[in-house]
Amino acid sequence: MMNKNKKAVFIGECMIELSGSIANLSKTSALININFGGDTYNSAVYFSRLSSNKTTTFYSTALGKDSFSEQMVSRFKSENINCDYIRRDGNHPPGLYSIATDEKGERNFSYWRNESPSKLIFSGLKGRELIDNILNSDILYYSGITASIIDKAQQIELIKLGASASISAFDFNYRDKLHFNKKESQLLFKDINNNVNIHFISYDDAKELFNINNPNEIIEIASNNKNLVILRYKNKILYKKKNEELKTITVPHGEVVDTTAAGDAFNGSFLALMNNNKNISIEENILISHSITREVIKHKGAIIPKEFMPKILN
Repeated sequence: MMNKNKKAVFIGECMIELSGSIANLSKTSALININFGGDTYNSAVYFSRLSSNKTTTFYSTALGKDSFSEQMVSRFKSENINCDYIRRDGNHPPGLYSIATDEKGERNFSYWRNESPSKLIFSGLKGRELIDNILNSDILYYSGITASIIDKAQQIELIKLGASASISAFDFNYRDKLHFNKKESQLLFKDINNNVNIHFISYDDAKELFNINNPNEIIEIASNNKNLVILRYKNKILYKKKNEELKTITVPHGEVVDTTAAGDAFNGSFLALMNNNKNISIEENILISHSITREVIKHKGAIIPKEFMPKILN
């Protein structure tokens, strides 16, 4: 009898991305690139590329019936991502964001997502059906952005889904434009933290959310007797597993062209390598996952061409 594939589910919002220079837009038209992007989607791609064929990668979101939604699903499938957990009954197209680059090369983000179907992902009967299908996954990954765009009732369901998985992983990805109430965001962070096994944290995000002054403070907040906390801090990665001592690994970055999705790529890679080899040490996993990140930041955009993926032994 053949073994059933393990199920890894990434939940969130993939958006339409507009990018390009607007330095001369006040005088003439600008050439703009259209793409797709989103934090959990980025992680799903890198997980899918690195995971063994014994695991099926699912992306779960809510889309509409428009042409952008259709193209988005096609893109997912091109990355060998299963789309069975995507709702297609939304009344509007996906959310949209722009990355505008000025004459100094500085990037500025703007978002249009108020009517994004993903805000209602777990609502109604179809939302209940989706929840039932995702329950008890082998791996489940979501982010603070996933949680921030849905209402309280759906947040509760999302946290329950995480708690039901064999391995649940989370990255808060704090954004002040989404998590505008810091007190509520801190409580949400802690509630989710108590219900996940692996917590990926960026020190810059944690510093802004909790007004802390050193990385040990967020480790103390997040670490408990059942989780693994992985903290990105400058050119180091700190990690603490359950009640074990805090450890630090130096991870120089090298050439940097674009840091978009650096953390997303690391998270997806780490989960894939752990899923492929239960015996891989945390330190070895971090170093290999970071090698993926180092390649990602050499290229513009979140998803690098497949031919540039580092060759690693799973």
